[in-house]
Amino acid sequence: MRPFLTTSIAAMALMTASCAEAGPTTTMSKSEIETIVKEYLLENPEIIRDAFIALQEKEALQEQELYKESIVSAKDALENDPRDASIGPADAKVTIVEFFDYNCGYCKRATPWIEEAVEKYGSDIRVIFKELPILDDRTKTSRLASRAALAADKQGKYAEMHFALMDQNRLSGDIIRGVAEEIGLDMRRYEADLADPTIDQHINDTLQLANRLPALTGTPFFIVGDEYISGADTARLEQLVEAGLKG
Repeated sequence: MRPFLTTSIAAMALMTASCAEAGPTTTMSKSEIETIVKEYLLENPEIIRDAFIALQEKEALQEQELYKESIVSAKDALENDPRDASIGPADAKVTIVEFFDYNCGYCKRATPWIEEAVEKYGSDIRVIFKELPILDDRTKTSRLASRAALAADKQGKYAEMHFALMDQNRLSGDIIRGVAEEIGLDMRRYEADLADPTIDQHINDTLQLANRLPALTGTPFFIVGDEYISGADTARLEQLVEAGLKG
């Protein structure tokens, strides 16, 4: 609040100076005007509070518009990267884009809703999965899990790998490999694909895309149309999907 008060005081000082220098039609001195302004604000301090609230609301709206503009400008990269795994047809009525990390607890919390939505809405929705292993510095397995899921995608088993990894509480290299074996991957091909540098490039490109979206500060992060949801707010996701299907 301090910067706003400083700005307000400066603005009042300029107004006071202008009034004092207005010419022969002005009958009050600068000090008299300053006294009136000061007394008025002391008697009505809520004016500063209301002005500050109005400023906050205006800045929040401007921020929201900026966020939406960044999403619209990145729409092609968000929805049309052929390297991304997805569930549902390209011409679905509603597209959901999800950025996630396999070690993110909130991502795991939102995953059952994604599974249920795929069953519930069928071909009316498309879910695009954006691998964003932002927790890798801490977990040491987030990026490996993303690479494993993309390797599974090359064998047409992304969904099985994705949901199985999300169902694990603590991921390790052994657990990730065990999941790959459990869903029936050709392990020789899996190991070769896991080492494919194009998979790492895909992940790096997704990380760069995330940096273009100022609203994306963590995972999970969902985009439906030009609206976004930061966090596992599945009720809001449901609302956006339903609105999109009716629109």
